[in-house]
Amino acid sequence: MNPVHGQPAAPADSAVPYPDGAPASGGPAAGPLAGPDDPDGGAEASEEHAWDSRRDLYRHTPGILLGHSARLGGSLVGGDQHGVSGGYVTGDVILGGSKVEYHLGADGEERSGEIPAAEVEALAAHFVHPAGPQDEPAGPGDASAGPGHTSAGPQDEPGDGTRRLLGAGPAEDVGLDAWSPGSPFGTALAQLEEHRVAVISGPATTGRRSAALMLLRTVGSTSYRALDPALPPGRLAGELREGCGHLLADFATSPERPLREHHLRGLSEKLRAVDGHLVIVVGPHPVLHGGIGHVPWLPPEPGRLVRGHLRGRDLAGHGIEELLDLPQVRSVLGHRRPVAELAVFAERIAEFARGTLTLRDLAGFGHYAAEQQVREWFDSAEQSLHDKAFLIALAAFDEAPYPLTAELGDVLFGLLQRIEDPTEPARIPVFGTSSAQRVERAQADRYEEAEETEWGPVLQTKIQFRDRRTALTLLREVWIGHPSARPALVTWLRGLAADPRPLVRTRAASTAAVLARTDLPSAMALLVRPWAADRRFRARLAAANALALAHHLDTPHVPRILRDWCTADDHRLRRTAVRTYALVGDSFPGEAVSALVAAVRKMEKRGKPTPGWPEELDELAESAAALLLAAGQDAPGRFGTGSEGTGSDTVRVDGGGVDGGGVDRPGAVPVSAAAADTAVGLWPALLPLPPRGLRRDFVLRTMVYACGPADGEPGTGRPLLLDHFARAERAPGTAGALLRQSLAALWRAVLNDPTCSASGLVALRTWVTAADADPDAEQALADLLPMLAVSVEDTKRLAYLLENLRGGPSDPAPPAVALRLRATLPGPAPAAGAASAPRPAQVPTPQR
Repeated sequence: MNPVHGQPAAPADSAVPYPDGAPASGGPAAGPLAGPDDPDGGAEASEEHAWDSRRDLYRHTPGILLGHSARLGGSLVGGDQHGVSGGYVTGDVILGGSKVEYHLGADGEERSGEIPAAEVEALAAHFVHPAGPQDEPAGPGDASAGPGHTSAGPQDEPGDGTRRLLGAGPAEDVGLDAWSPGSPFGTALAQLEEHRVAVISGPATTGRRSAALMLLRTVGSTSYRALDPALPPGRLAGELREGCGHLLADFATSPERPLREHHLRGLSEKLRAVDGHLVIVVGPHPVLHGGIGHVPWLPPEPGRLVRGHLRGRDLAGHGIEELLDLPQVRSVLGHRRPVAELAVFAERIAEFARGTLTLRDLAGFGHYAAEQQVREWFDSAEQSLHDKAFLIALAAFDEAPYPLTAELGDVLFGLLQRIEDPTEPARIPVFGTSSAQRVERAQADRYEEAEETEWGPVLQTKIQFRDRRTALTLLREVWIGHPSARPALVTWLRGLAADPRPLVRTRAASTAAVLARTDLPSAMALLVRPWAADRRFRARLAAANALALAHHLDTPHVPRILRDWCTADDHRLRRTAVRTYALVGDSFPGEAVSALVAAVRKMEKRGKPTPGWPEELDELAESAAALLLAAGQDAPGRFGTGSEGTGSDTVRVDGGGVDGGGVDRPGAVPVSAAAADTAVGLWPALLPLPPRGLRRDFVLRTMVYACGPADGEPGTGRPLLLDHFARAERAPGTAGALLRQSLAALWRAVLNDPTCSASGLVALRTWVTAADADPDAEQALADLLPMLAVSVEDTKRLAYLLENLRGGPSDPAPPAVALRLRATLPGPAPAAGAASAPRPAQVPTPQR
């Protein structure tokens, strides 16, 4: 394998997913090294360069796993367990046996009940309306909204098109005490005033029932009755009472039970006769055939709703806007939430203002709310097993394409059904619930976004939970709270890890990482270690990705696991650990490089080479190169002087190497402890090179691999290592100057080594070509090349390379940048049209 990083090799045939009953280890136990006929050959492990694996991991991982919201919190707020659950059951509940009833004559059951007026008045005190189309945005805490409008009594008109509530507050509060005619409330109110009946639609989390009661109150109702939603549409008129405002909440419509035009007109006629009003509340996708139509109810923006709930509360002198501007409050109000949940959050803010709740507990409300929602989903009988499988798939594929999420959710449903009822085959409704309803039930949003593929970006319809915490909380709950689902979940994730699509494989690993953060022993035993010991490269890459992301989630003991595996007898565990260091080693680069060097020493101690040695050494070098490049991609300041401190907080980069096996070099530069654990300290620590042996080969291969990756797409952009050299401090005596000298010394070693020289020259040609359109890269090369031309043979080799570089197949002349760089080398440049420099001594092709 050529150690120069280029295009990744063509992938092998896609691995077959785990069959039912496959051993957890993925195959028989592997020996210390692959044998000559072992299907886990070295070429298979080199399908993908370590830097490419790192790029794909962070490209396909949901953002929530890499941010602060990924921290998993508990369910306690202020030391108390909070939550509201409930409902009601009407009619007989019969367990076992059978019951047949015949009802003759009229139904004597009461089908309506009184709603106390005091309950409606208490609700009105903090009710908030969604903004109309002409409303202006308001203060902090709003996601994207205008001022809130609160209904609290009979209204008048301020004269600007809005309708204001009498006695609700001073004139300057008109924005909170009025609604505009174009708002959902204004539209539904106009319908109710004209027809005496209004239909509002929307999800149950939008506060639609409260809106219906406020509509009835606004048209002048003083007594209220709730109708039984199980009543057929044709029987509603018989339950209307004189002078009452009627609420028909949660009325289910379907193609078999539509709400027809004659139903609504008959209700309107009866309501006029009894001087009453009726508001019918239906789901977000009602089935209405003609009539007055329905008004989609939109909830208020979170900030305005909380503002309305805080108004009139005891806030101990704190201003509402001051409280809404707290970062802990803004993080909760950054997206749509259930109205009832925001009302509870307003109570928590008031408690914090009065000093009865800590800021930490207030910040934990988001975790508490996510946990309550997830438990409600899993405990609800209204959610079918198919719905719950989709929720789990959405948690694993948050921010991924919706069709992919639905497809793999169906696969999980089949596995769960096999556990719940092995005798009943899984029946998937091919044209069942619409995608819009599934997304709404999951409290998620669909959006259009480009998805990165191997062919370039492709526009996809993606889906994500509105609350960023929901995905992690749901995975945690299903793993800990519902262990009966584990066999299906493990089988599902093993299949995903073998999928030919990189996005699917990465999400399998990211899900395993969340499970490892939740329950490390079980996740390691059931998922990560079997993947790591698998003979297939894709499975081992899934283990590496899972461990890398688990470390991002602050899972304990990941560095220890990697250290142990890196020198294990099982070569598959070693290779998994090595690849993991490439993905996450920049989080602890000094420790990672030391572990890789320790693995090289362990290889030397094992004795004579085996067929798998070159490939394993290449993997070690790839990972070292990837983590060193990643460690150097931070702020330019990390490549600065690094010599400010000379006390106990400094370490000496003395050429002893990262394993401490070398000797001191005269003139070593003190480097701060912080800088010594970054590229500015780690590259010099690779020197001096031993005259022979595997450690020398490891360092040279690491250098060659590090020359390949660039900051653009393959074949474009500035090489990252050249960028490190360019950004390093030049002043003598600084750590940056030592970094430049060390990189030059490593370059000279590569170009003068018989096994790496050819690969080094290929990399150097790539650097020169990249500098053709990059003046800064050209300047960096102009500084580097004279540092490489130490001997006459060095100068001849570099001169020949520059003078014989071609701009392209149809351009026989060297590019202009090559000629300009040739002028930086010692000795006269050839005259125009003169023969090129003599060819240097032949360099053998690298032996593998």
